[in-house]
Amino acid sequence: MKNHKITTYLQLHLFELKYNFFILLITFLYIFAVSYYFSNQLIYLLINILINKNLLTYFIFTNITEIFITNIFISVFITFFLIFQISLIQVWIFLSSGLFQHENLKIMKIYIIFIIFNFFIIIIISIKIIPNIWSFFLNINFSNKYIFNIYFEPKLNTYFNFIFSSFIYVFFLFFYFFILFFIIFINIFSIKIIINLRKIFFLKFMIISTLLTPPDFINQLFIFFIFIFIFEIFIYIYFLLSIYFFNKI
Repeated sequence: MKNHKITTYLQLHLFELKYNFFILLITFLYIFAVSYYFSNQLIYLLINILINKNLLTYFIFTNITEIFITNIFISVFITFFLIFQISLIQVWIFLSSGLFQHENLKIMKIYIIFIIFNFFIIIIISIKIIPNIWSFFLNINFSNKYIFNIYFEPKLNTYFNFIFSSFIYVFFLFFYFFILFFIIFINIFSIKIIINLRKIFFLKFMIISTLLTPPDFINQLFIFFIFIFIFEIFIYIYFLLSIYFFNKI
């Protein structure tokens, strides 16, 4: 009888997982279709900041299918980003029935912080990082006086590869520290252990910076110090949130 109940519960869980999978699949197709339909508007939103700062006036394309492929690329990227957010909600709904009320409240608070930081990262990348990097390299490239003419022709797919690769790096950097915050907050690790293991984290940051950058010591050092800076800011923010938001200290 007990084995029968376990089998029944397992079948119910598998059915719910399959149901959630089909919901995500239908949602993915729907978001992709909407994103592709409004791909022109999405392109304008992604380049609007450069247009307003007079850093960009037009794009070129060198392949007849390039615009079509770029629209698909943008739609797929945005769809995966939104599906990632929806998947987190689905996982929480799936697990919520087996959690206590205070545990669900903790997860809700953390998810709200996650959403806020998502908007923060998007704003920082679109308003600060992309325009500044674009302007920096343009000024470097055209600051010297060459004995021959050089013209910059911005290519459509190259620009969006640059935008989305930059976004992925920054987002996963943020997500890494967000997961670290989460495992500390649910008491898998304590903040004291994280602080005591600083040297191990610094070694990990050095390895990651080496993998992300080409074999250039200056670039590796720059990325390494960015990781350290964010790590220290993360600890400081954790203490602030613990005191003023979660009342843990």
